[in-house]
Amino acid sequence: MPIRSRSLAAAILLAAGVLTGCSNASDRATDPSVEASEDEISAHDGEVCPEVLPEAGDEYGFGTSEPATSSPTLATPESAWVCVYDATDVGPGADGDGATYGWTRSGEAAQVPSSQLAGISRSLDELAPAPRHQMCTADLGPRWMLVSVVGTDLTGVVVDGFGCGDVRLTDEPFEVVPGEASSSGTVPGVLAGPDDLLAALQAITGR
Repeated sequence: MPIRSRSLAAAILLAAGVLTGCSNASDRATDPSVEASEDEISAHDGEVCPEVLPEAGDEYGFGTSEPATSSPTLATPESAWVCVYDATDVGPGADGDGATYGWTRSGEAAQVPSSQLAGISRSLDELAPAPRHQMCTADLGPRWMLVSVVGTDLTGVVVDGFGCGDVRLTDEPFEVVPGEASSSGTVPGVLAGPDDLLAALQAITGR
């Protein structure tokens, strides 16, 4: 069910400085990035995680399997939220047999405690291109998405809780397939992250 509570929307906007007057009209007039970032929260009625991750088009809905060519340089989150996604059968395979999978949110977004933001940020600093050849387990799901909020801009960091623990970025969690991020500071492709990143996200959501 979409997250539409007034308290969640207010919390995000308050953390972003919108309700405290930290961004004034002159800022918006002189800095195009401020204007552009305002729409990402308001466009989704204060929600931070989509009900379903954007469709990737491959059998398991992972998105690209190509390693990233460089490490991202993600901004330090001002606030952050975590959502869990489970694999769901969305129809037959391309040849009419088997199944294809999508990723549907389980439960509501969990806010990252402010005391943990610095640790999360340090883990994000350790993201690096995934090895091209590696042995991975063949299990499936769930996936965790950390949504970093900077101003009113949302960046999703999707971490697989299976296989090699691949990490993919989305610079618009409601529209851009994880692994296809292209805005400044993000990178397309598959990344590898530290084990403590997934452990932290699991602890925050209780899964």
